[in-house]
Amino acid sequence: MVKRRVDELAPGLKDAPMLSWLHSQRNRVVCCIGLSQVFSASCLMIHAANPTLPFSRSPYIQFGSPSLMHVVWRTEGPIDAVVRYGTDPGNLSDRAKSGSITTRASLGTNGQPMLAKWKELRTTANLALPKLHSAPVGTFQYEARIHDLKPETTYYYAVYDGDKRLTPQDTSYRFTTHPPAGQVRRTRFWVLGDSGTGREPQLAVHEAMIKFTAQEKHPIDFWLHVGDMAYGVGRDTEFQTRFFETYEPTLRNKVCWPTMGNHEGATSNGKTGVGPYYDAYVVPTRAEVGGLGSGTEAYYSFDYSNIRFICLNSHDLDRKPDGPMAKWLKADLEKAKTDWIVAFFHHPPYTKGSHDSDKEKDLIEMRRYIMPILEAGGTDIVLTGHSHTYERSMLMDGAYGTNATVAENVILDDGDGDPAGDGAYRKSAGIHAHEGTVQVVTGNGGQVLSRVGTMPIMRKVLLQHGSVIFDVNGDTLVARHVNRNAAETDLFSIVKRGKVSQAKIALPWQLPEYKKPANEPKNPTMPAVDHKVVVPKGARWDYITGKHPRGLDWTRQGFAAEGWSSGEAGFGYGEGSYKTHLDGMRRNSSSLYIRREFQIEQADKITEAVLQISYEDAFIAYLNGREVARSGVGRSSGRNVQTVKEREAHEEEFIVLKDAHKHLRDGVNVIAIEGHNARSDDTEFLLDPALLIED
Repeated sequence: MVKRRVDELAPGLKDAPMLSWLHSQRNRVVCCIGLSQVFSASCLMIHAANPTLPFSRSPYIQFGSPSLMHVVWRTEGPIDAVVRYGTDPGNLSDRAKSGSITTRASLGTNGQPMLAKWKELRTTANLALPKLHSAPVGTFQYEARIHDLKPETTYYYAVYDGDKRLTPQDTSYRFTTHPPAGQVRRTRFWVLGDSGTGREPQLAVHEAMIKFTAQEKHPIDFWLHVGDMAYGVGRDTEFQTRFFETYEPTLRNKVCWPTMGNHEGATSNGKTGVGPYYDAYVVPTRAEVGGLGSGTEAYYSFDYSNIRFICLNSHDLDRKPDGPMAKWLKADLEKAKTDWIVAFFHHPPYTKGSHDSDKEKDLIEMRRYIMPILEAGGTDIVLTGHSHTYERSMLMDGAYGTNATVAENVILDDGDGDPAGDGAYRKSAGIHAHEGTVQVVTGNGGQVLSRVGTMPIMRKVLLQHGSVIFDVNGDTLVARHVNRNAAETDLFSIVKRGKVSQAKIALPWQLPEYKKPANEPKNPTMPAVDHKVVVPKGARWDYITGKHPRGLDWTRQGFAAEGWSSGEAGFGYGEGSYKTHLDGMRRNSSSLYIRREFQIEQADKITEAVLQISYEDAFIAYLNGREVARSGVGRSSGRNVQTVKEREAHEEEFIVLKDAHKHLRDGVNVIAIEGHNARSDDTEFLLDPALLIED
């Protein structure tokens, strides 16, 4: 098979900073282009490749403390799980064995089609293991709890199957325990959100953090993700391809502390603690790392150095002051003995990015019910995502209204917070109620950016991909926004020293009102960086024009294409280059029907299917008989289509096929497309498709 680079499919990406790393590290973008002459219109076998062998999910570390760390990984089928670790990478003298390792499994259900080797694993003992929510059948997850460690110490680790080492002899498999409780240490943490798209901006933002911290020779200690790490609906396969594989070099040695976004919430439930999100993470529930035990993984707290971190679930739990989460939050804040408090959750109380916090219930309730508790408890920083932009407020307090948010009499310092500009924001030493918070919305980690207006309390708004790096050193906090090119594009600082008297400003500085650009460029849909081409450009398809197939049988497997022709895409007439010319279609028919079969193994590991297509005027696409995309067609299909819009074929589009993961199956699959012109006497027609999958 011939490998194909992403920048060949999307030339605009050829200079993207992540591609060199992608090609050298993952090398998974595979295409069959150039072989179409030998393809029939029937089948191409595609295997869902595993880039992490011998693991199905590479080892990553989860919550730690001064004396504790967790190592988590997955395999296809069971192993004799052992973790060896030690302070000398050449002498891993300690072992975490079965007694300290929790095993979970996905073994399917009675009657579910599966490979014979997985059926053999459905033993009484294996079926008694805790279940993974929706991992591919045959998946075993291991969670090793390594305890009795020394504080502030770097350990190296390796995963074994009995005596067989599975991880390479690489010092990047390591972790560092927290400093002793109450000890003040310089701390660096990374924050990002709304990143799990699998697209190039996500990879660029990650690489930018690595580059930025390498230039300063100061790596992060850990990181926070403020949600939406696995688009589109937080499925297990989406977590794998769009989070774990993307961030694997960082996950193996830096703990990610998560909060659930609404996209993860489509398949995971905060009330029950069940779903792919809860399978993916191990977080404290019993105050193992300071704070107050919550008894749930939906919200929690932990201490690091002189900082209390508080994670909330803003998606599917009660936000009201008398609800369990708000009551726990108030009690946790009352127990905080740290110098700093940082809260993080998904839905921003203040934003005018891709979401409007003055119009959306989830956001309004976080502002109305949760912000008063946080500010009364002395919170310094509130970190959120959800809105696909970067927004950063002035030092503020008391903006809890349910109508339009204003800046008047809620801003305590309307400067830029930059020590080299207006100066750092000042607060009293320690924790004090209502001395001001800074809101940071960082939903720009990979998703398409957008903005609807200007939130009056914001000091900085950036419509650029990036993330935020925080440094806390004693009484001083510095936060820097680092864009996808590793450039610093915002900086603010808070200094907590002595006693500071705060006063609200009647008429604070404000950003100008946002005006949407008249010729705002359209954000193109691009395929995931990590994809395969299953039906290449120029492949052979069965096709028919001049008459309409009856019903939708032609879109399904088993259809006998009698009377159909066979030709290579693209199909068309008029100006342009076509491999299959349809000159006889002009003035005789306005419709073309094409179909092609392809084969897939392990369909449950496929994250997304994307149609790469050039067309004129309109089309409807089907996957195994189910409509998955339409463009330019108003109502109905086939001979009954209504309101076909005229369109000139410009640049090809990448269209995500709706719910493709629900329709793909192991074995033979069918992609079928009906193309339509607005008029049969139109001078041009084009239908030129290819099919990509992300696995």
